Amino acid sequence: MSLLLTICSLHFFAQLSPGPDVLLVAKSSASTTRQNTLKIVLGISVGIIVWVVLTLMGFTVLIQQWPWIQQVLMIIGGFFLAKMGYAMLRGGVSTLKQEVSLHGVIEQQPKNYFMMGLLTNLSNPKTLIYFSSVFSLALSSSANSHLKTQLAIIIPIQTFFVFTLFMLIMSMPKVKHLYQKSGSYIDIASGALFVIFALWLWLDALHLI
Repeated sequence: MSLLLTICSLHFFAQLSPGPDVLLVAKSSASTTRQNTLKIVLGISVGIIVWVVLTLMGFTVLIQQWPWIQQVLMIIGGFFLAKMGYAMLRGGVSTLKQEVSLHGVIEQQPKNYFMMGLLTNLSNPKTLIYFSSVFSLALSSSANSHLKTQLAIIIPIQTFFVFTLFMLIMSMPKVKHLYQKSGSYIDIASGALFVIFALWLWLDALHLI
């Protein structure tokens, strides 16, 4: 139980560290409805299920043997993040030129929120490396045989509830009011960060060559 608690604690802090998932949930919470953001959180949680299952199945061993697989995933993920970042930047710049209400911002949001959350999470293949390091003790021969199953169930559930709580905080009326006043600047900053995340993935992919 102590090992399971340790891994869950590590995941909690890693989950809320600055990254595409946190940024997307924060921005969506302040700019759209909780129902839409909840779909994003669900998509992220499903993405976590994919990474956890791949890690527990030993996919990291495959990547170590053929590094080009990770390079391809990082390049593809970088393109997705760059595309999202560009859309945010363009939207932020355009709204600087006109007065829009919070309702208007909501209407301009993409409709497939679940896929948005899922693809944002899957766009960062370095998550697989993170899980392989965090789960290293669980993958050892001395670990409890049921620990893998427990992690495969608990980590995605933990991800969903932590991000849901984060969403509730970020969707408070005061935060939404702040976004309504500074939404265009927040979109520009968010877009720039997504582009930076993409460049970071591409540079790491080049370093693997």
